[in-house]
Amino acid sequence: MEFKVKDLLKVGSLKDAVVLSGKNNLNKVITGATIMEAPDITDWLKGGELILTSLYPIRNFNEDQQKEFIIRLADKGVSALLIKNHRFVAGIPEIIIRTGEMNGLPILQLPKEVPYIDVMYPVMGEILNNQVKKLQYYKNIHDQFTALSLADKGPEKIIETLEGLIGNSVALFDRNFHCITSTESSITRFQIVEKIPYYNKTEEIKFPHYRQIVKYPQLDGQKGYQIVVPIETVNNIKTYLLISEMNKPLGELDFIAVENAATALSLELVKQFAVAEVDKRFKNDLLEELIEGKIRSTGFFQNANLIGWDIEGSFAAVLFKISKNNGPLSKKQIKRGMSNRNETLLYEAIHQHIPNCIVGSKSGLVVVLWKIDEDDTNNYVWMDKIKETAAKIQQYLKKQHNQIVVQVGLGNVASGILEVGESYKKAQEALELGEILNGKEAITAYSELGIYRLLCEFDDPSLLQTFIPPSLNKLLGYPQSNKYDLLETLKIFLECNQNATKVSQLLFIHHKTAVYRLERIKEITGMNFEDSEEMLSVQVGLKIIDFLERKKMYKD
Repeated sequence: MEFKVKDLLKVGSLKDAVVLSGKNNLNKVITGATIMEAPDITDWLKGGELILTSLYPIRNFNEDQQKEFIIRLADKGVSALLIKNHRFVAGIPEIIIRTGEMNGLPILQLPKEVPYIDVMYPVMGEILNNQVKKLQYYKNIHDQFTALSLADKGPEKIIETLEGLIGNSVALFDRNFHCITSTESSITRFQIVEKIPYYNKTEEIKFPHYRQIVKYPQLDGQKGYQIVVPIETVNNIKTYLLISEMNKPLGELDFIAVENAATALSLELVKQFAVAEVDKRFKNDLLEELIEGKIRSTGFFQNANLIGWDIEGSFAAVLFKISKNNGPLSKKQIKRGMSNRNETLLYEAIHQHIPNCIVGSKSGLVVVLWKIDEDDTNNYVWMDKIKETAAKIQQYLKKQHNQIVVQVGLGNVASGILEVGESYKKAQEALELGEILNGKEAITAYSELGIYRLLCEFDDPSLLQTFIPPSLNKLLGYPQSNKYDLLETLKIFLECNQNATKVSQLLFIHHKTAVYRLERIKEITGMNFEDSEEMLSVQVGLKIIDFLERKKMYKD
């Protein structure tokens, strides 16, 4: 399709032309032809030209100037220099021929009896014919891929069509380079040997791409080239079209096919996203009906069946909350789509680790209704399974974006789908308390919160403080700097069932030091460690102190 310097020699009027230099560079593409009328022609060149000259404009150049002139032509990307001398210049200077050879510029000598017009007409004719052919090919390919898009054939048919057009295997990968679909399984696994951001054979191609050398393990480590085309979709999410060059390097017409395929894939992925968004909203509406207890007759069950929800059995509501490491997402970040992108990542991770689950979003939280196996409903195995999976989801997201953290709250088991609203409320409380007690990456189950569930019911902190026993308040008001050591010792002492030896082991202090501290606590507070009622009130008081301190830190 391209008209090259070697094709120039096939033109009838040039059958007697002689190649003086650049015999190894005759594959240069000619995109136009012009006659040199002035020595400053290099100021107007764009590259790819065939220049015809009698050397008359540079007849007065010395050797250095002639050399510099040829170098400038080569630097401008001129495809060939066609010289017809004899009329004004007796011979072609040797310095011009040598410099052309050194700089890869083909220089041809035109017989003196051949007029320029006999070169210009056929050359421009070939170039224009090729342009027409390319436009016709482009239209045919465009129509072909447009028809595929309109017929809703999907990405699989698009890349299959592309393979047939370019004669090379093709694959489509998501942004994490997991294969979505391919025409040949052996190219889906590869190791990158070297990336080549610039490739001169594709420098005129308008769409972004790069070339890389890869090694294919399934082909006994065979190396080959790939063309990689990033395809931008909504929310700045990318997919990657990979074309193997195992059979042959891509040519000009192949890239026309690749460009149209990339456009068709982009439209297809946007369409899929739009369909998924509608599906997501429909599911969110159903989920809200379920959580809010607003189920309308049998319509809910019909719709649930329509979208493939399995609503038989027991469930636990699991909530996922996305935030930044150092605070909530800003308005600017939300505007840029960071919130949507991270939610999309979270959805992907959930579907990857919990396939076929019921998932949706509500009030900025991602809600999962986790189905509980019958064998797990009477014990806490289900809770361990959820926590383990939630931790894997957190790790997956951390790898994708280390500035984003995910917190998880688990509700209680609902014996049926109609009772998940209560489980959702418990998961909300677990999420809120979990962040206060354990931070933004906590995985917290409501059933493990213990007395903190009760403490959370008090909106006024001053009411909670009234439940701190007087003896513990005396220790809190103790003016000495070792007050906090004594408080920590008391807390560990009660957690260890009043075993001083265990206290010393856990605090890494001598046994006598632990005993001394306990005696000091008795002296300061008047506590009776043998009085179980008093010790219970002290334990509750310590929980209240801990809760209030954490809540204060959380607000700050």
